[in-house]
Amino acid sequence: MFVPLFSLRIQNTKGETFELTNNTVNYVVTDVSGLLRPASDIRTSSGAGDGEMFNSARIQKRNIVITLRLMGDIEANRQQLYRMFPAKTVCTVFYKNRNRNVRIEGYVEVMDGSIFTEQEEIQISIICPKPYFESLDVLREELSKSTKLFEFPFSIEVNNPIPFSEIGSLSLCMLVNSGDVPCGCIITVEISAEVQNLNIYNTSTQQFFGLDYTFQADDVITLNTKQGEKSISLFRNGETINLLDYMKNGSSWIQLALGANEFTFTASDTGGVKILFSATELYGGV
Repeated sequence: MFVPLFSLRIQNTKGETFELTNNTVNYVVTDVSGLLRPASDIRTSSGAGDGEMFNSARIQKRNIVITLRLMGDIEANRQQLYRMFPAKTVCTVFYKNRNRNVRIEGYVEVMDGSIFTEQEEIQISIICPKPYFESLDVLREELSKSTKLFEFPFSIEVNNPIPFSEIGSLSLCMLVNSGDVPCGCIITVEISAEVQNLNIYNTSTQQFFGLDYTFQADDVITLNTKQGEKSISLFRNGETINLLDYMKNGSSWIQLALGANEFTFTASDTGGVKILFSATELYGGV
C-alpha cells in the first residue's frame, strides 16, 4: 500500500476537518502546488541613468492548489467536496512532513475539474493573503525578576530551608526563532503591585516597547506584535482598555529576529511584574 511522505488536512469554516492523505478509499492526492516560497514583488522606478532604482519589495500572496483523484463513489465524493469547501469561505490548511508541522489560513477560490473522464480529478484552489506558513509548535518563555527554584521531589529540614525562588538584579530570557523570517509575538504582562514606567527590550535587535501608564495589582496587559494583528490592551476589573495612546515615543512593535532574541525589562517595581512571551515561527515554504 502507498504511504505518503506527508500529511494534508483542511479545516473548513464550520470547524470540520477533512483528511486528504489518510482517505485513499475516497480520494488520492496527486499534486499540491504552492508549497514553496511565493514570488517576490520587486518595485522599481526609472531614473535619468541606465537601469532602474529600487523602491520596495514584498512577498506576494500564496496560492495553494490541491489536485485530488476521486475514488469509490465518485459522484458522492465530488458532492462531499462541494459541502466541505464552499466558495469564498475561509479554511485552514494543515501540512506535515518529516521536518515541519505547519498551517496556513486561506479562502476557497474555485473548485474545478473534468467530470467526463475515466479517472476524474478535482482541483481546489485556495488563496492565502498572508503568505507564510505558521508552525504548530509554540515558543513560550517567562520573564520576571524572580527565578524559580522549586523542584520535585523535595524534603525540607528545619535547619536547612529550601527557597522557592530568588529575586535577581537583572531579568533576562531568550527566545530562538528558527523560522525563515522574523515574526511577531504575543506578550502578556501580569501585574501584582502598583507599577509605572514599564519598558520591554529586545536587546538582540535594540527594539523596545514602553508604556507611560500607572498599573495596579491584578492588571493584565496584552501586546500583540504580529503582522496585521498589532494591538495593546489592558484588562482591569472585567473591562478591556486600549493603551495605544499611552505608547512611549520611539516604541517598536517588537519582532523576533532570526536566531537568538534576548529580552529584559525595566519598571518602577520590577518585582511586581511577570512577562510571558508566546510566538509561532513562520516559514516561506515546506
